[in-house]
Amino acid sequence: MSTVRLWYWRYRLHLRGLVGSRATTTAREGCLIRDFGGGVGCVHPWTELGDAPLDDQLAALAAGRPTNLGQQALLCAEADGLARRQGRSLFAGLRVPPSHWTAGPDFVEPPDGFRAIKLKSIGQLARYREAFPDHRLRLDFNENLTPVEFRDFWLGLDADTRAAIEFVEDPVPWDAVVWRELRIDLGVPLAADRDVMTRAAEADWLVIKPATINAVEPGEFAWRSGRRVAFTSYLDHPIGQLHAAWRAAECAGIFGDRLGDCGLVTHPLFEPDAFSERLALDGSRLVPPAGTGLGFDDLLEALPWKPLT
Repeated sequence: MSTVRLWYWRYRLHLRGLVGSRATTTAREGCLIRDFGGGVGCVHPWTELGDAPLDDQLAALAAGRPTNLGQQALLCAEADGLARRQGRSLFAGLRVPPSHWTAGPDFVEPPDGFRAIKLKSIGQLARYREAFPDHRLRLDFNENLTPVEFRDFWLGLDADTRAAIEFVEDPVPWDAVVWRELRIDLGVPLAADRDVMTRAAEADWLVIKPATINAVEPGEFAWRSGRRVAFTSYLDHPIGQLHAAWRAAECAGIFGDRLGDCGLVTHPLFEPDAFSERLALDGSRLVPPAGTGLGFDDLLEALPWKPLT
């Protein structure tokens, strides 16, 4: 009788260009895991953002001491496996909420239906603002500016541009006093992504990434405090992307209009592969593939899985 309880398959995705100032390579490595119940999850570390390298992630899983990424992949696999064994899609009866368009390094016009554009570079702001004056803008700085640099940037914008910016995500390194000054004194709509629960009290929006954190705690805080929320992928494999989409769809009925456009349409940032080619859009909504669980039944069965534990 086999004692294997966890399998893995390493993959490599290729970004169409460097996305954000922290990215150092267009080749992104991660792995899918598969548990004894047939469920799958995704582990896709971003070492530039402080994640342990993939080999360390796998070693931690094998030792029964998973990192936060491993823990969330296991939770995903548990839910996915149950649905697969029951012969149902995790998306049955659910509708994925709308998403923003994530701008890559090259200027690309958002497809019809998108109402918001997420930018990861100050240099993109003027061009997208001019080309799409009716779209809301979201800025993601990954803490790359100092407080002085950000204040200069913000105060240098005209009033209409500031009004078009829906939120600014992690503009400067975390400091509760600085973030409070930005929100209260400058009126900057702040969004917390990294260490979201540490920063939640000083943010207007909580960005929830199911790949890195269980959605329950930030979701409950947002509900009690009246914060707005947006679910996003971790720029990972379509399995991870669909994990985020499923969690967002689950919460859509609870949060109503406090759930803003999410960041679930991230596969266009990568070169296509057999998995991403099965993803479709309905306006700005991600359309899950057919199949049980998160889908991709035949593709997953054909993978050369290797035993991990």
